[in-house]
Amino acid sequence: MKKIVFNGQFLARRMTGQERFAYETIVELDKLVGKEKIELVIPPNAHNIPRLQNIKIVETGRLKGIIWEQISFGLYTLRNKALSLNLCSVMPIIKPGIICIHDLSYKVNPQYCKNLYGKLSQIWHKIFYHLAWKFSPIIYTVSNYSKQQMIDIYGVKSEKVHVIENGWQHFKTVTEDDGIFQKKTRLKKNEYFFMLGSLSPNKNLEWIYGVAEKNPNEIFAVAGNIVSYGDSYKDRNLQNVELLGFVSDEEVKALMKNCKAFIFPSKFEGFGIPPLEALSVGAKIIVSNASCLPEIYGNAAVYINPYDTDVDLNELLSKTTTGEKEVLEKYSFKHSAEKIYADLCELGYDLS
Repeated sequence: MKKIVFNGQFLARRMTGQERFAYETIVELDKLVGKEKIELVIPPNAHNIPRLQNIKIVETGRLKGIIWEQISFGLYTLRNKALSLNLCSVMPIIKPGIICIHDLSYKVNPQYCKNLYGKLSQIWHKIFYHLAWKFSPIIYTVSNYSKQQMIDIYGVKSEKVHVIENGWQHFKTVTEDDGIFQKKTRLKKNEYFFMLGSLSPNKNLEWIYGVAEKNPNEIFAVAGNIVSYGDSYKDRNLQNVELLGFVSDEEVKALMKNCKAFIFPSKFEGFGIPPLEALSVGAKIIVSNASCLPEIYGNAAVYINPYDTDVDLNELLSKTTTGEKEVLEKYSFKHSAEKIYADLCELGYDLS
C-alpha cells in the first residue's frame, strides 16, 4: 500500500485562511487515523508545527518555500511512491496528488493581478488548475459555489470535486486580549466597525473607505496584512479609518467581540472564515452578497452590495438576523477531516 503524505510547506508561512484550513483539518484527521498511517512532511523552516499523536511528522530537504515544495517534497513523494494531499492550492508538478483548490479567482478575476507578482502568481496557480483536472484523483474545494465554477468553466466532472468546508472551533481556544484598546486608544468598545482583511483587491478595502468618507462620525478599524497588490491607500488619509496592520488572534477576538458589527465586504471568496469567527463571539456580521458568502451565511448575516457605498449604517445595524447557531453547527474542520478520511478509505487505504 502506498504512503499518504501531507504537503507541510504551509507550516513555514504566516497563518491566514488557507493555512488555518490546512492546519486545523490535519489536527482533526490526526484524531481519526491509526498510528503512522499518514505522514506530514515539512520543510526545515517550518515553525508552526502541530502536536500530533498519530500522523508522523517527517522533515526533509534543505530548501525552502516553493522550491522545497516542488523539489524536496516532490522527490519525497516519488521515492516513497506516495499519494500527496495538498490543502493549499499547490502541489508538486512532478507528481500531482490530491489537491484543495480553494477558489478560481486567478481565472475569473484577472483584474486583481495588477503587478508583476500578481501576474506571475496567476500563471503559477492556473498551472495547478490544469494539473488537477487531469491528474488528481480527488479535487477538494471549500464551497459549492467554487465547485460549480469548476464544472461550468473547465468542464470538470462533478463527482471528481468534493466540498470540504472551513470551521471556527479553533477560535474557542483563543483568549481575547483587551490590550489592543490600550494600544489603539481611539477604539472604544462598541463604538467602531471592524474589518479583518488585506489590500488584496477582492477583500475590498475600497468599500470601507467609501463608506467611511460618507460617515465621518463613525470609526472603522481594519486589521490584517496591509501589503499592496497594486492599489495604494497612502493618499486616502481618512481620520476615521484606523489601519491596524497585523494583530494577534487574541486581539482579533477582542476586536470582534466589542465591535458594532464585523464587516466583510469581499468581492470574491472561496469561503471566508472571519465572519464565522465573529459569529462565534456574538458579533453582528455585515457581509457582501457576492460569490459564496450567501451560501455560507444564509440568514445569519446582513448583506451589502460590495460595489455600492451608499448605505445607511443604522439601518444595517437594525436588521434582524436568524440562524446563527445553525451556521456555527454546520461548519467545522472535524466534518472536513471526516470527509477526507472517508474518501481515502474509498480509494483503498487502510487508515485504522
